[in-house]
Amino acid sequence: MTYRERLHIPLWWGVIAVFFIVSIAIAVMAYLPLRMGIALTVLSALAVVLALAAYSTTKLSIEDGAFAAGRNRIDAAYIAGAEGFEGQAARDAVGVNADHRAFMFTRPYLNSVVRVDIDDPADPHPYWLVSTRRPHELADAIGALKQGS
Repeated sequence: MTYRERLHIPLWWGVIAVFFIVSIAIAVMAYLPLRMGIALTVLSALAVVLALAAYSTTKLSIEDGAFAAGRNRIDAAYIAGAEGFEGQAARDAVGVNADHRAFMFTRPYLNSVVRVDIDDPADPHPYWLVSTRRPHELADAIGALKQGS
């Protein structure tokens, strides 16, 4: 079974970015010559757009016998199981019930996570907590991956 999900940023982050860029432009234009102010504003806008684009390209996938969250990858042989959490259960899993040794791959704009238990004595992380929009579907796909290995 394969699974793919892209963790896009919410639209309102783009709106906030526009206001941020406008505020930089106002501040810079007030103190610098016009050309330098425009140049700094354009560079700042480019930096913000690139940062948001990079943060928005994060992918979750299950393929080739492994689960990948961004650049992080774990083979099926080291996965003990997976469970999806939504709402308050997800907030508790990331907050008060979290193990400080856990590997966190969370996004602040998503309110659901999957806990992927790790079965590798050499790994310092007892489990991964991964943000997702479809926690139960991802947990089922990880379970199917584990059974297929």
